[in-house]
Amino acid sequence: MGAAKPSGDDYLFEIAVFLATSALNCIDEPPLYGPFRLLDALSKIADLPKYAPCLKEDPFLQRIKAIVDEKKFLVMYNAEEFRKAIDEIVKMFAEELKRRYLEGGR
Repeated sequence: MGAAKPSGDDYLFEIAVFLATSALNCIDEPPLYGPFRLLDALSKIADLPKYAPCLKEDPFLQRIKAIVDEKKFLVMYNAEEFRKAIDEIVKMFAEELKRRYLEGGR
């Protein structure tokens, strides 16, 4: 018997717990773990529509989630590639912001 899928409220609470405990852990962790935890939170937030039917799935955020989930563990063995991955993700967001809000692409 599998565990029940959490509700939107449960999932939001899980993200809040994750962020609070991450903040505490970042105090003593290596500096690059902070960006790792932020990317992990981004991945979780991209899944909010799965738990909250009032939100619609965002294909762009799902693409970002896939990249984040693929690249976030670079922090453990290749800090430079980890930094490059974050830079690429931020560039993708900048392009998407431009498309959605300056070019009226939404």
